[in-house]
Amino acid sequence: MSHVLLDYLAHYPDAVEQAASRQPIQERYLQVAKLTFRLRIVGPALAEATLPALAHLVTEAPVAEPAITFSLCDGAATGVWPPRPPFTPDAYRRYGQRAIAHDGVRSLMHAPTSGQLFAYDRANRQGYFWVEDASLLSIYERAAPVQTLFHWALAEFGWQIVHAAAVGNATGGVLLIGNTGAGKSTTALSCLAQDGLQLLSDDKCLVQLEPAPQAFALFSSAKIKGDMLPRLPHFRPLLAGWDNNYKAEKGLVFLHPTFADHMITSFPVKALLLPQVAHRSEAAIHPAAPGDVFRQLGPSTVIWLPGAEAENYRFTATMARRLPCYRIELASDPQVNVDAIRRLLTSYLTGSPPKEGRSSP
Repeated sequence: MSHVLLDYLAHYPDAVEQAASRQPIQERYLQVAKLTFRLRIVGPALAEATLPALAHLVTEAPVAEPAITFSLCDGAATGVWPPRPPFTPDAYRRYGQRAIAHDGVRSLMHAPTSGQLFAYDRANRQGYFWVEDASLLSIYERAAPVQTLFHWALAEFGWQIVHAAAVGNATGGVLLIGNTGAGKSTTALSCLAQDGLQLLSDDKCLVQLEPAPQAFALFSSAKIKGDMLPRLPHFRPLLAGWDNNYKAEKGLVFLHPTFADHMITSFPVKALLLPQVAHRSEAAIHPAAPGDVFRQLGPSTVIWLPGAEAENYRFTATMARRLPCYRIELASDPQVNVDAIRRLLTSYLTGSPPKEGRSSP
């Protein structure tokens, strides 16, 4: 497969230049966890779909060559598409009509049902994304644009995309882990209207374990469930898309620059929390078994990053073993929950963390 991927990806630079001859390239530079990315976006609809969730990362053009370059192309706008991917029909059956190949240096994923193609070459740190029609990208793809490319590129530097909300401050924060309905997003997003903590992410963030656990805000977006809007009415004017079909009605909101003062880009991770809706008058935080945290975090992360199950499970299992794990029974008042998490973080800074109750996942 190595020589097949090498030969196949050799066609991509010419395809990008052909596309750029038909539509102007928009270039943006992003600062991601001390790495500079260059985005080359061909097609105005694709720029409109991908840039809002990354706006908080935009920086000036660097003096030196950027570390990583992504070229993004809209097939509908340019009429250009790379050669047919080198997959057999059987290759599309394992990951829900997506075919994936890795050879240790190059990675390729084709998702024909959504008209998307991802490729990354670690040898020259070049990534490629093609979409048949950018105007049809869902709110989930616009909330976390080209996350597959970011995953492939940042893994080399020890960063992993994890499915978690994150709140805290410059001295430290927590990851909130749970499935739909657990209160993860409601608790995290309430920090934008409450005092005490800042929001790093609503749904997905970057985490690095070495030299110490650290979180980074890759996407500045949120997905708001329909039943959350009465409690978070300040999001209504910012709704940028709506999905009525997938599991629960959700709307897309881009958080930057409106909430920039209430957000943070990075912090040391101090603990992992499993939220639970309890409608208490006071929030209650109890130790949790790392295995319980891993069983929530591992599968929910892997589903978004097909083809990388083993490395993702290893990463999330290690994270659950290394970090203190807790459950938080949520109060009805969001400010009460924010205050409880802030007190938990303060206990670590003062050197008197709560008893952890540990076991292995």
